[in-house]
Amino acid sequence: GMNIAETRAPQDGRISLSLFGRQIDFRAASHPTIHGENFVLRILDRKLGIVSLDKLGMTEAQLNLLLRMLERPEGILLATGPTGSGKTTTLYSILNHLNDDGVNIMTLEDPVEYPLPLTRQTSISETVKLDFSNGIRSLMRQDPDIILVGEIRDHDTAEMALRAAMTGHQVFSTLHTNSALGSISRLHDLGIVDDIFASNLIGIIAQRLVRKLCPLCKAAHTPDAAERRLMRLHADEQVTLYRPVGCPECDGQGYKGRLAIMEILRFDHGLIKMVSRRAGLKEITDYALAHQFIPLIEDGIRRVCEGLTSLNEVRRVVDFSERTSE
Repeated sequence: GMNIAETRAPQDGRISLSLFGRQIDFRAASHPTIHGENFVLRILDRKLGIVSLDKLGMTEAQLNLLLRMLERPEGILLATGPTGSGKTTTLYSILNHLNDDGVNIMTLEDPVEYPLPLTRQTSISETVKLDFSNGIRSLMRQDPDIILVGEIRDHDTAEMALRAAMTGHQVFSTLHTNSALGSISRLHDLGIVDDIFASNLIGIIAQRLVRKLCPLCKAAHTPDAAERRLMRLHADEQVTLYRPVGCPECDGQGYKGRLAIMEILRFDHGLIKMVSRRAGLKEITDYALAHQFIPLIEDGIRRVCEGLTSLNEVRRVVDFSERTSE
C-alpha cells in the first residue's frame, strides 16, 4: 500500500478490481519532485496476461527456433530489453507452453505479474529478506523442473541461476540490456566465468514493443531517399510504407494495439566456444549473422514492410544511429 500522508519518498502500491467481469490490476508508483508527486499508473488485464507462443507475433522461423531451444532439458534462457518491452509476457507464454501435468514450475518475481495455473509463484520480499539469490537456494530444495527468476540483477543471482541450470533445471530470467549480444557483456560485468555461463545458456531473446498501425486509417506512401537509406533498400526494391492518420476507431491516435519485434540468439556449439574464449563483439556478431541470426532492427523493418507499424515507431525503440551516419 501507499501512505497518502507521505509525499517526500518514492512509493509503490497496487490494487486489484473486478470490472465488467474482468480482473484488472492497477500498479501505482510515485516519485517526489519540487512541484509535487509524480504518479505513473500501470493497468494490467489478467485475462490478457498469458498469450500462447504462436500469438506473440513471431515469424514461423523465429517460433521454430524458439521451440528447438525449449527442447533442451536444462540451461538458461534470457529475455532482455528495457522496462515495458514485454519480457515478462514472453516468459509467461513460454511457461504456459511448457506447463503440463507432472511438471513442477516455480517462480520468483518482483512482484508476481499474473497468476499462472499449476504454477507455484512467489513474490520476493525485503521484509522477510527473501531476494532472488536466496530465493533460488530455497527453490532448489523444492524439487522444481522449471524455475523463473524475475530478473538477474547481481552476481549472486546470476551465480545461483547458473547453479540451478547446471543441476538439471530449465531456468528463465530477464536482463536489462539493449540487445541479445549486449547480454554477453552484461554477464561478463556480473563476474560470471565465461565458459560456465556460455555452456549453460540456451539462448537470449531481445525484444521491444511497438504500436500497431490502425488498419482502418493508415495511409500508404512511397519511402523517400532517407527512409530507403535507413531500411537499406536496393535501388530496384519497391515497397509501400504506411503512416498513422487517426480516426474514431483508434481515438485519433493512428495506432491501435501493440506487437513485439524480436531477435533470438541461440547458443550453439560454435557460439559457446567463441564466448568461452572471450571473443570480441564483432567476431561474435559476424558468426551469429552467418548462422541465421536476425537483428532486432531487421525484424522491425520487416514489420514496417508488412504494413503493421511505421518506420518512425520502430526508430522510437531501436537504435538506427549507425545508419543515420552512413
